[in-house]
Amino acid sequence: MSDARRLLAEWFEQVLGEQLPREGDADLFDRFGICGDDASDFMDAFGARFDVTGDEYLWYFHHEEEGWNFGALFFAPPNRRVERIPITPDILVRAIETGRWPVQYPPHALPKVRWDIRLNQSMLLVPLAGAALWLWRR
Repeated sequence: MSDARRLLAEWFEQVLGEQLPREGDADLFDRFGICGDDASDFMDAFGARFDVTGDEYLWYFHHEEEGWNFGALFFAPPNRRVERIPITPDILVRAIETGRWPVQYPPHALPKVRWDIRLNQSMLLVPLAGAALWLWRR
């Protein structure tokens, strides 16, 4: 076992209370139910602990967002616009060894505007504006 893998295994057990799978290609987020904000927290803690630059990490390839997104029923969020890439022990070990995020993402394009989020916002703002107008007219 390499030093990087041993350090990862120790940290993984501290953070999740679980043993790091022996298989280098194990899908950690799927196996341990890590998603949404927990996945972001996991990756932030990983980067901080092992001094790995996360600038090149694109969350939407690896996990979905937290919570229920009504707008996603009509407009695909970023994670549904790309093919998922699992976070594996091998990827994390390479990140520790190089100090950089090692995943090379395929070419992709995301819309400049998150229409799913805009729809969610309008569902909140339209009723509030209606209520304000109603109160103002009274």
